Amino acid sequence: MQSQAMGKNRRCFIRHPVSMTVQCRKEGHVEVSASEIRDISFGGMYFISPDSYVPGDIVEMEFPPLTLRNRITGEIIWSSLLHPKPVVQFSNGLKFLNKQVLFMARMIEQMCCIEKYREAQIREGHRALSGDQAAREWIRMCAAHFPGA
Repeated sequence: MQSQAMGKNRRCFIRHPVSMTVQCRKEGHVEVSASEIRDISFGGMYFISPDSYVPGDIVEMEFPPLTLRNRITGEIIWSSLLHPKPVVQFSNGLKFLNKQVLFMARMIEQMCCIEKYREAQIREGHRALSGDQAAREWIRMCAAHFPGA
């Protein structure tokens, strides 16, 4: 079932590798959990979560590190157990439901800028920043000058 769902819903867009924490909430639930985006495209994203999802689940995500205040809604296309121990983690594929192309383009651009900043800090500044640390620094220094800010 999982491989069949993955084959039918393969991404058609370029993937952008990122490492950023997002807040996820399954539709109809109050609980929010922190998950980590591993890559994102105009069509969806791949993320790691402590929660188990099944294909068809609708998930709402917020991006606290970014200057964007909107939420993204998506449908889980596939999910599998990534690590059973010591900390349970699931690998998930999500397809965006809303077609807010401009918003998603800005979000992806910001995330790519933050990732480039993080990589530059490792390469030039000899500082290993997490995705969240890099996002906070980049936003403080650069967000006001980001196009459309």
